[in-house]
Amino acid sequence: MTGLLAATGFTFQVTPAPGQAPGAAGVQSAIDVIAAYALYASAAGFLLGAAIWAVGGRIGNDYTATGGKVGMFTSIGVAFAIGAAPKLLQWAFGLG
Repeated sequence: MTGLLAATGFTFQVTPAPGQAPGAAGVQSAIDVIAAYALYASAAGFLLGAAIWAVGGRIGNDYTATGGKVGMFTSIGVAFAIGAAPKLLQWAFGLG
């Protein structure tokens, strides 16, 4: 059967058309809301990390100060991932 399909010149294609999918607007809205909440959480984590770093540094607790730094950089990484996700997924889809 595979030889028959190849002989007839059959080409399999995937062409996403989000505007034509039923419920696409609702799904897009849900994705946008999730991304917004994730960014809010990232901002809160960044500020909390900064506060922990400041308190840890002030009381001379290097372990706590380092935890605050890690929290801040993790929050930056999360924000980057949220912003980069659409382009990275589009790039990966384009490889195929």
